[in-house]
Amino acid sequence: MLKNFSPSLFFSMSAVTVVVVAPIIMIFHPIFQNEFFLYNNSSVTFIPNPLNFRLVLITGLVLIVMFWLLAYKRNMKVYVIGLLLFILSIGLGYLSTQNYILISQEELERHYLFEEHQYRWEELDEVVYEYVVGSNKGDITFTTKTGDQFVVKEKELHSTGRSLIYQLSRANEVTYIEREKR
Repeated sequence: MLKNFSPSLFFSMSAVTVVVVAPIIMIFHPIFQNEFFLYNNSSVTFIPNPLNFRLVLITGLVLIVMFWLLAYKRNMKVYVIGLLLFILSIGLGYLSTQNYILISQEELERHYLFEEHQYRWEELDEVVYEYVVGSNKGDITFTTKTGDQFVVKEKELHSTGRSLIYQLSRANEVTYIEREKR
């Protein structure tokens, strides 16, 4: 009974393993992402993007589809599709580590998918926090002295980050404006 190897059983059990392990990875992903950055915890605030959870979920789903496809049928075409799905899952897993905001006393750094904004506080001219009345959430728009703008949406930032941006903009003499959304 144990002498015969069953590829279908192996790939099916691999898919079940991904189903069991994926929620654990989703729970610990922000901690993993936070701990593997090399910076001083006392002078930097690291805020992972909520999009990372969805990317990890999609990565797990792609792996599950790959394993179930390999469990169902195995020929050269399916192996090529499986390899492409595996490469896609690695790419999505990598992207899930590249979405974050890093706030330090020297600079503000925001990575969002393939977009990167990195500005020193001296380069910023104005910080505008726009909120909806009755809510404690809003978008923060950063404007540089050259006129470039980038927006950090309310779902990317929590109250600690918003408060730190306020404190650091005041400390670095950057105009900070709070206003109601139009």
